[in-house]
Amino acid sequence: MENVSQLILRHRASLPEVPIELIGPAADRLFREIATPIRPVKLATDRFGVFRVLEKMGADVRFEPWAKTKNSLACIILNLPREKARLAMRLHEASARLAPGGRLFLAGANRAGIKSSPRVLDQFFFRVEKRDSARHCTLFEASDTRSGKPFEPNDYEHRWTLDVPGASVQIASLPGVFAHGRLDLGSALLLDSLQALQPSGRILDFACGAGVIGLALLATGASGEVTLLDDSALALECAGRSLEINGLRANRLASDGLSEANGRYDWIVSNPPFHQGVNNDLDVARAFFRDAGTFLAENGRICVVFNRHLPYGRWLRESFNRVEILAQNREFTVLSARNKQ
Repeated sequence: MENVSQLILRHRASLPEVPIELIGPAADRLFREIATPIRPVKLATDRFGVFRVLEKMGADVRFEPWAKTKNSLACIILNLPREKARLAMRLHEASARLAPGGRLFLAGANRAGIKSSPRVLDQFFFRVEKRDSARHCTLFEASDTRSGKPFEPNDYEHRWTLDVPGASVQIASLPGVFAHGRLDLGSALLLDSLQALQPSGRILDFACGAGVIGLALLATGASGEVTLLDDSALALECAGRSLEINGLRANRLASDGLSEANGRYDWIVSNPPFHQGVNNDLDVARAFFRDAGTFLAENGRICVVFNRHLPYGRWLRESFNRVEILAQNREFTVLSARNKQ
């Protein structure tokens, strides 16, 4: 059980005997440990990998960017979002769903920034209290919600323009999505390289985020079928909004790594993630390089961009042939490769 979950569990006896919603949970058994016959626990996560684990454990869990229902709740336990920019949006949603007299518990790791969260909690609650600190984590309780503007996800959406040769693409972004509201330098370098290659056929944009790479390919005339894949429900929501804004069509696929991918692709393009909140977590990228060849067509190509200090080049060479450097600067490298025969 993760440290944050252990901290929450320390307060099992003081949790109210009412139905609880656990938002952004870890992939562990906390929900079982705090549930009682009169205190059922429902869970909501925007991480597909976490969703699958909890689902297999028998949890009553939803995979969604935010709650689609407007039911009021007497108690919410919220794990600190791993993306700092998302905390205000999460708290706004939670405070809007609390019933009068309802209580919210916010828990997170100290190094993830939980100690500064009272400044954000104060925007939505009159009463904020530190309940505990242990295992390098802190737990806050908030109640007595401030009356304010109803929660509306559209209020948090930011649209920006991506200029590509011969077209301009509108990108919808929400707090917590990679490179919120801007084109990151790595993706820009990858797009420059892809313009010369002109991918076509079945194209997979792995870890698509708001869909920047896939939408740019569609807008510049890529022929074939594009699939936008991500572990994040929030990212897939943004990608869907971006497609709708621009009148473009693509598949969207929720997947833990390549777990839900099917068939073979002529191109796999990606700016693979390596951050999990404040932590560097290379497991997703390593599994991606190990397994991607399984999903490449016979003459298919993989094209990725990454920070130069990462070991991605070595991992790519372990699984693929004809690895080429397409572009490189002081920070990033773009590599292309083909399957081993």
